[in-house]
Amino acid sequence: MSLRVKINLLMTLLMLVFIGSTAALQLQHIKRQIREEMTAGTKVTRQLLSNFLARAQLLTPGKDREKELKRFLVNLGRIRAHEIKMINESGDSLYNSPASKYKAGRNAPPWFTNLVSPKVIPFVIPAQGLNVEVIPNPSRAILDAWDELRELVILGIIFFIIVNLVVFWIIGRALHPIQDIVEGLNKMKKGDFQTRLPSYSITEFKSVTEGFNQMANAIELGLQENRKLTLAIEQSTASILITNKDGAISFWNPAAEKLLGYPKGSFEKITIFDLFPSHVQDDMKDNLDEILRSKPLEIQETVRKTKLGREIEVSEKITPIIEPITDEVIGILFVIRDLTELKIAEKTKRELEKNKELSLVVQSRLEEERKALAMELHDELGQYVTAIKSIAQSMANRKDEVDKKIYTNSLTIVSVASQLYDAVHNIIRGLRPISLENFGLIDTLIESVDDWNKIHEKIQFKLDTEKLTLPREIEISLFRVIQECVNNAIKHSGAKKIEISLKHNEPNNYLELSVKDDGVGISTERMNTADRFGLRGMRDRIQNLKGKFTVKPSKTSGTIVTANIPFKKTKDNIGKSFKTSKKD
Repeated sequence: MSLRVKINLLMTLLMLVFIGSTAALQLQHIKRQIREEMTAGTKVTRQLLSNFLARAQLLTPGKDREKELKRFLVNLGRIRAHEIKMINESGDSLYNSPASKYKAGRNAPPWFTNLVSPKVIPFVIPAQGLNVEVIPNPSRAILDAWDELRELVILGIIFFIIVNLVVFWIIGRALHPIQDIVEGLNKMKKGDFQTRLPSYSITEFKSVTEGFNQMANAIELGLQENRKLTLAIEQSTASILITNKDGAISFWNPAAEKLLGYPKGSFEKITIFDLFPSHVQDDMKDNLDEILRSKPLEIQETVRKTKLGREIEVSEKITPIIEPITDEVIGILFVIRDLTELKIAEKTKRELEKNKELSLVVQSRLEEERKALAMELHDELGQYVTAIKSIAQSMANRKDEVDKKIYTNSLTIVSVASQLYDAVHNIIRGLRPISLENFGLIDTLIESVDDWNKIHEKIQFKLDTEKLTLPREIEISLFRVIQECVNNAIKHSGAKKIEISLKHNEPNNYLELSVKDDGVGISTERMNTADRFGLRGMRDRIQNLKGKFTVKPSKTSGTIVTANIPFKKTKDNIGKSFKTSKKD
């Protein structure tokens, strides 16, 4: 039953009680009024008849007096609410007052008559052998009262109906916001938490709608946060389990299913104790007893058992879930992380560090071997070539003293010795440029660019650098990278222009090397399928210096090789910038 109907029924009940009370009071008033009317009428009738009979006693007894009395009564007619009879001494009825013509043929209902009718007491007035009997008859007065009451009741019913309809309409208008509130609550019940109620002019409803909207906002915000939390838990790489105080698992995320090997939904059939290997059962039970006393267990390394019985190394944090109101532990949260991959990664990292150290040692030994080989070539082969050239030149200078054939051969030997000397010089410079050892990287690059310009006349070399003083290992690594990049550009890309830039990036404190060419470039497939371009060696050299090495195609054509190496700039290791090209 709706509130509107209930209120209307209450109003109806109150009106019925009021009408009933009013009717009871009205009946009492009617009964009292009829009684008073009958009493007054009886008193008047008694006085009137008593006075007339007193005068009639002066008349001579006999028929004349009876006639006179009868004529008087006939002329008197019917007195309202009273019936009059005249009886002689023999008991014969001499006169009966006529029936009332007032509302003749109608009477009030018997129940109403019995309800309001007063007690009727007839009385007799004696008159010298004649008796005049007066009988009070309230039927007309009761009928009048009934008619008036009936009219009042009809008016009351009409008024009752009208009032009920008006009240029902007013209540409907007044309670219309409740329908909106109920509809809003039903929508929220169905999951539509974006439902909001309009503001109303009635203060009470305005307060209710404001509270409803605030509640809806809080619920929607809470649901959003809960959804974020749920997604975070579901997508977390950590395995998350929630149990009750007895260890029954009530929540788990996909990571837990994957880590422990349990199919979806099967955790509810086991307890947390099924995940403990036998040799850690006792310790874990002690730990859980501590946790149930609101003492969280910090992250520890332990082992857990999968569905297939395999033990895995994990790190685990166990936290009690506490009800804030009662401060009672209602559950336990387990956050488990697989240490297998981490330990593999740590092992791999250690091996990489060892490999880097080994690589540095190998590179250092290689550079030493290159240095030794360069010195050996310079000191031994270079001297031999110089001696051969000197002997041949000496023979050629004695043109007039030697045979023509010997002279020609001497000139050939001088030419070949010169070419051989240049080749040995280039090999020595490639192995270990003397300037790199004596003057540093920048001067070596300037010298190398000058040599490359002379050897490769169709290629334009450009150098843009700062006068830097760098550690020996950085200089060697950068020179080898530049050397490899230039060789690649010359041999494989068909470049016409090669630009070398070495600058210090002051905001980020690192050296920035860039080697750019305008050749055909190196495709991704070629970079991934072979190390013919020395990319791996260059990358290892830069990474050993904790730097970043990249190779990418140019926006126009060719290839750009960049290397960024951490290096803090100071006034002691920085100088003026230097630029050079073939035109310079």
